[in-house]
Amino acid sequence: MGMTEATETKRRPRASLVVPTLDGVRGGAVAKLLDSVRSQTFQDFEVHLVKGVSPQGKAINQGAAQAHGEVLVVLDDDSCLADETVLQRLMDAVDADPKIGMAGASIVPPPGASRFQQRASKQFPRFNTPVVDTITDSDLACHGCCAIPMRAFEEAGGEREDIIRGLDPDLRVRLREAGYRVVLVPHARIYHPLPEGWRRLLRIFFRNGFGSAYARKFQPDSVYETHEALDIGSFQAQTSLAYRAGRFPLRLLRALFTGKLMRFGAYCAYACGYLWGMLTAKEASIGEG
Repeated sequence: MGMTEATETKRRPRASLVVPTLDGVRGGAVAKLLDSVRSQTFQDFEVHLVKGVSPQGKAINQGAAQAHGEVLVVLDDDSCLADETVLQRLMDAVDADPKIGMAGASIVPPPGASRFQQRASKQFPRFNTPVVDTITDSDLACHGCCAIPMRAFEEAGGEREDIIRGLDPDLRVRLREAGYRVVLVPHARIYHPLPEGWRRLLRIFFRNGFGSAYARKFQPDSVYETHEALDIGSFQAQTSLAYRAGRFPLRLLRALFTGKLMRFGAYCAYACGYLWGMLTAKEASIGEG
């Protein structure tokens, strides 16, 4: 059963912060996140911790249903705002352009990152998102930290509750289809944990591969590309299975011949997870968290 906690407010807040979390602790990460939230220069918000609800889309929808703010700010429970200006920058962005449907913060390595984590941040663009100087249309905005005007969230139909992987690309696509922009906000940064070593890195990509296979088998309409470049000029949200299958060995070879061994290992783990998922995944009942 989910549990939602909110700060008390005597009037309608500008923003509602929604943090999906299984246990409300996440090994101490939730407390650090809330500390960074309390230090923000922008303070006209309420906070909803949505506990024990899965998948993530259902948790976010539950938080949005109880929110009173004009803007929904979604935060991963293991994220941390990098400085005290993040929320103000996100709010300024959505206030400046009514066509912005998702204003995201860049993900950067946390202070004290190990050598392994620093190397990983250089080989995987989504572990280390470019920090932009101007509002930039980009597919790199994500649920780790983003502001979504409530009107845009509702027009897009909210989050899908029937998918276990690919929540970010799915919402980005539907927001754009509704006529909204998806952007990165200038100098808005968050910290997000990086894999501590090879075992964790390979587990993440094995899990992603399994999730991709599940989606391909049971929810093919939810299979989208995850763009790694800042520019979205040539980005296509959906490509054929044949195209993706043909591209994969080329990615493996490129990673190998450019010396990106972490990337090569991650691709191999992803392929193993995908094959395992195609062989063993069974359709599950989603949304009974």
